[in-house]
Amino acid sequence: MENFVLKIGRPRRTSRRADSPEMDVVKNFGDKLFEAIFQDDVHTCFRGSLDECACHDAVGLRVRLRLADAPELADVPWEYLYYNSTLNRFLSLSVETPLVRYLDLPERIRSLGVKPPLRILVMISSPSNYPELNVEQEWARLNEALADLKRRGLVELHRLGRASLVALQKQLRQDEYHIFHFVGHGGIDKQTQEGVLILEDDNGLSTPVSGQELGMLLHDERTLRLALLNACEGARNARSDPFAGVAQSLVQQGIPAVIAMQFEVTDEAAITLAHQFYDALADGYPVDAALTEARKTIFTKLRNIEWGTPVLYMRSPDGRIFDIEDTPKSEPSPPKRARVFISYKRNVEPDQAVAQQVYQALSQTHEVFIDQNMLVGTPWVERIMKELHESDFLVTLLSAQAVQSEMLQHEIATAHDLAKRQNGRPKILPVRLAFHEPFQYPLNTYLDPLNWALWQTPEDTPRLIDELKRAITGEPLPKSGPPPKVQGAPPQPSRFTPPHIQAPPSLDMPEGTMELQSPFYVKRNTDDIALAAITRQGVTITIKAPRQMGKSSLLIRTMAEARQRGKRVAFLDFQLFDKATLNNADHFYRQFCAVLTDRLEMPDRLADFWKAELGNNQSCSRYVSRYLLSELKSPLVLAMDEVESIFDTEFRSDFFGMLRNWHNSRAIDPIWKQLDLALVTSTEPYQLIQNLNQSPFNVGEVIDLADFTLEQVADLNQRHGAPLTPGDEQHLMTILSGHPYLVRRALYLVASKRLSATELFSQATDERGPFGDHLRYHLFRFHGKKDLIEGMQQVIRHNTCTDDLVFFRLRGAGLVKREGRAVVPRCQLYSVYFREHLNG
Repeated sequence: MENFVLKIGRPRRTSRRADSPEMDVVKNFGDKLFEAIFQDDVHTCFRGSLDECACHDAVGLRVRLRLADAPELADVPWEYLYYNSTLNRFLSLSVETPLVRYLDLPERIRSLGVKPPLRILVMISSPSNYPELNVEQEWARLNEALADLKRRGLVELHRLGRASLVALQKQLRQDEYHIFHFVGHGGIDKQTQEGVLILEDDNGLSTPVSGQELGMLLHDERTLRLALLNACEGARNARSDPFAGVAQSLVQQGIPAVIAMQFEVTDEAAITLAHQFYDALADGYPVDAALTEARKTIFTKLRNIEWGTPVLYMRSPDGRIFDIEDTPKSEPSPPKRARVFISYKRNVEPDQAVAQQVYQALSQTHEVFIDQNMLVGTPWVERIMKELHESDFLVTLLSAQAVQSEMLQHEIATAHDLAKRQNGRPKILPVRLAFHEPFQYPLNTYLDPLNWALWQTPEDTPRLIDELKRAITGEPLPKSGPPPKVQGAPPQPSRFTPPHIQAPPSLDMPEGTMELQSPFYVKRNTDDIALAAITRQGVTITIKAPRQMGKSSLLIRTMAEARQRGKRVAFLDFQLFDKATLNNADHFYRQFCAVLTDRLEMPDRLADFWKAELGNNQSCSRYVSRYLLSELKSPLVLAMDEVESIFDTEFRSDFFGMLRNWHNSRAIDPIWKQLDLALVTSTEPYQLIQNLNQSPFNVGEVIDLADFTLEQVADLNQRHGAPLTPGDEQHLMTILSGHPYLVRRALYLVASKRLSATELFSQATDERGPFGDHLRYHLFRFHGKKDLIEGMQQVIRHNTCTDDLVFFRLRGAGLVKREGRAVVPRCQLYSVYFREHLNG
């Protein structure tokens, strides 16, 4: 039993996937537990009861565990009971066999008639002397999880101002609630051996509160019928007292039903549990059936074994603690006013004109937000985030220029991430504005699976508005998949597009990775080091620099050189690994190998080579060496971009230690000499890998890319047709300090005659100026990151940054640099802009 609990009940740093070995562990345990209990006559009776239920429609068999006389069995995870021989399923994953810990107490429980909404009182406790919870984030997540139930009038959330018994008692005097929802810490009092919740005192320090103390307050609340405790060990019990646990004690004190956690639960599982459980409860399900519905969603949606973490203690014989009244039929309500966010490229036509027309049309029937005439600074950023969080739809207008916008890309990425946490909200509605090219990375990862609408000329605007209106009411947009290439001559610019807006065809757009043959690629001395290194066999190359320095452009040139030398190349971009994968070491390593196999166009043989008992590092190394490298029989370059995506994971040291081991193994195992490693990162890794002997970033060739010199700026100016004078070149160097992306953008704008050199310099720090989109993007990225804001303010005011980790994150974002012992803004442009907008 102890070994089982250690395997499946470990903290949230380790994921427990349905396709992982832990699923086999719980099935094996649940099967043995079932066989130990349901033997002989007990099994015959159980089987007969199931058959009898099957003869009656909508009748299930509630499995009650009465453990009051055997408290030593209370900590057994009964929720994993597995009926293997006949049903091949977990009992608690079916509403036909819900499982409850039943406490048979003399007081009779009657269901409470409730007219929606169910009123939920939420207490979030984070004492200052305990590991800190992000209270606001916990509250926001709960609101997000229940947002659709709130809009439908099925639930109301009420937050307790302070997590103390006094505050709870006062709030219960002032209003009535149906459910008490606690988020915080729990434990066992070593002296009394009672379960406790950790609340706060008047000074914000911890105070342990037993279930009996809490129950004394909740007992007299006639309408309060349910408590949900999202706290560690909330379901734990003393082996000598059946009512020593918090949950059990609350039931003894008169609460008809209590849900508590027997293991630590991940945020994702807690959110899913809250949404699905309260949804089913509001639909009139008995409490045990409602919890079963939530368990099933955790199993099918999250595909992990956390569905067994919640434990239901109940004293209601039939589980009906509420009688939810049907909402009386009334006259049809007017169509719902959806919240719509319009994302577009500002100061560009036809984008701005179309955005305004769509805004005016949709505003007649919906709540529509468009980013116009807003105040600058942090309040502006907060408004953007608030609107995105509250939107039902994101209408994004995508022209050839808009798809290059950092700000627009980030709005789409934010909406995509929010939709995964908010049950599909906001839904993204892409609109192509005379744009027929396939979406490039990263937009393709968000938009390729979606239907889209096409606007070609101003005559298409009424049709576009009609399509968007229908999409908001539930119909799909008309197109899907990559658009066909336009045959023949490209469409003529619309009357909204001034002729000078089109850049000469000889100019490259400054955004993104530069093509191999681009005449605007500036070769630096460090390029020769990378290109020379890749010609050798068995090398490790690290390309390190802040973002937008040309790392990826150098990487593709290194890859091209490798191919010319007869090497196979497999390219992996770690940004393509989603958050769920990066939170799960087991899943990540397998996907890493699967993607690598796919890039090499080889058959997937993970099942043949993966040995779970060896661990992820050894299994991954075994697969690469014994299968991929052995079958290739030729040198392989593993090129990995955006590896800093791994730095926030719990397994970063293990993964990078594995890469370092591959590097070291070349000296003793010839097969590893066939493998070259090329790593690209924008974040300083040394602070995040404690043991430098496990780091692959300090061996082989380490290449630090530098900003452009004045000579390189002058050379690039000539390649653009010399739109700047020598004095302008010096001025550009003064304000941008050779920032490669911003220099290229400045030259592109002037060379394409979008603005003059005078306008470039006079409008440099304006929000609607030549660098406005870039600056707004960085300001947007600061939202909610207090430590980074304070770090940037410290750099601007005092030319120092006392927190090394904050410095490395700001440096990785390309915002600051070190000059001797001083830390200064990367360039004058950043210094001026962020001094104003971060109140620096």
